[in-house]
Amino acid sequence: MRTILLLSLLFFVPSLRAENIEKTPAQLCAALDQAFQKRKWGKDPCEFAADIKDWKVGGTSSKGRPLMYVVYGDEKATNTTLIFSMIHSDEVTPLYVGFHIAAWAKENMAAHPNTKLIVAPLLNPDGFMGVPKTRTNAHGVDCNRNFATKDWARDALKAWKGKFHSEKRRFPGNKPNSEPETQFQKMLIEKFNPQKIVSIHSPLNMIDYDGPDHLELSHFSKEYVQKCQELRKKMKASSSGFFPGSLGNYAGQELGIPTITLELPTARADKAKEYWNQLKQGIVTAVTYVVPPKDKD
Repeated sequence: MRTILLLSLLFFVPSLRAENIEKTPAQLCAALDQAFQKRKWGKDPCEFAADIKDWKVGGTSSKGRPLMYVVYGDEKATNTTLIFSMIHSDEVTPLYVGFHIAAWAKENMAAHPNTKLIVAPLLNPDGFMGVPKTRTNAHGVDCNRNFATKDWARDALKAWKGKFHSEKRRFPGNKPNSEPETQFQKMLIEKFNPQKIVSIHSPLNMIDYDGPDHLELSHFSKEYVQKCQELRKKMKASSSGFFPGSLGNYAGQELGIPTITLELPTARADKAKEYWNQLKQGIVTAVTYVVPPKDKD
């Protein structure tokens, strides 16, 4: 009788079932194919965005899923853009946009010499493959609050407990840079030294900018700051502040890399194609825009 009861629980309660972990890019892509078809987004996102051999693995998630990215354009290009999506995997719509950016690059990057684009379309695969989907990774950490910024030790846990009332979805971790998904992003930034970063989220319906401004002239060349501000205007982005441990804080404020956060209007899957069509030209502008060297003479 106990055996029958246990089998019944395993069948009817999803949380008690053994989770299927996609350990290889092919396995993860097959799961993404099903996810795209379920949402009527088409199929085989890995294949239409890049040849399967071109997908690279830059680490593994908290549960061992591959953290994948693809590189397009001139290998020696000095105009490099890094695009991230789906660090918060309950937001959903950025996944469609991330893969379609890669698909655009597959078809169009040859027309843009001295330009390179790196796309990591699913930064938090555990959160997306889980039931339910989560903002945090499998360790329960918000990886957009986990970067080792200068204010992390002083402010990250304090802000989480105070301003955010210890909300589990926003937990920054017990120490900075502790999560493989955070380390993956940091690795890509260090490896490719991008001139621009675009991070795709939802559903705040805004374009946020973190990076050099008129207060940073002592750190960066005047031309560099002017070009960053020009990019900001072209993207119609505004600066809304930043959080301890966030990508915008780490890359934009501390490293001086103009970091654009695109917040799609909603996380509705049926709106994903519409959002891509609206944002496509702006993303192309960011990718092709040339930012000069940031070091002051």
